Amino acid sequence: AVHLDVRTGELVTGEVAAFVTRSALVTVRKDDQFPIDGVLTRWDDTPDLAKYGIGALVYGLLDFVVDGHFDAVQSLDDQIEQLEDLLFDERPRDKDVQRRSFELRKSLVHLRRVVLPMREVLNKSLRRDVGLLPVEMTPHHQDVYDHVLRATEWTESLRDLVATIVETNLTIQGNRLN
Repeated sequence: AVHLDVRTGELVTGEVAAFVTRSALVTVRKDDQFPIDGVLTRWDDTPDLAKYGIGALVYGLLDFVVDGHFDAVQSLDDQIEQLEDLLFDERPRDKDVQRRSFELRKSLVHLRRVVLPMREVLNKSLRRDVGLLPVEMTPHHQDVYDHVLRATEWTESLRDLVATIVETNLTIQGNRLN
């Protein structure tokens, strides 16, 4: 699980391990950074999926985690928009732009390291030869997989945007010096 500390620009992560068998889902958290109450709420909000047993529980867990990735990417996008506003502020704020650019770029790299492995997790959940999840849950897991792909692409585009902001800031500084 991830969320962005908007004050510092730091990405805060929480880890959960999930052990899936045909008849059980066991989750283990090493700290309170992973909000398990959100997963429980997600499960309670989808009682129609309960008939699919473990498949529904795994879906709820993965969907909650990936939605958190989306929220973090959205927060980073908002922070980058604020950074763009700083870039073209009437008063030069070069130091603030440089510091914030570095913080956001660091968070984007960290988020990428979190989001990319989720593709493989979801890929495995979709494999029919494993036979762990009911076929009826495939569209739900495919939807989460699509969200992971979108979050990955969005993260990549934001990394490019931060690099562009840094380059633009350097160009503006050079123009001012000349």
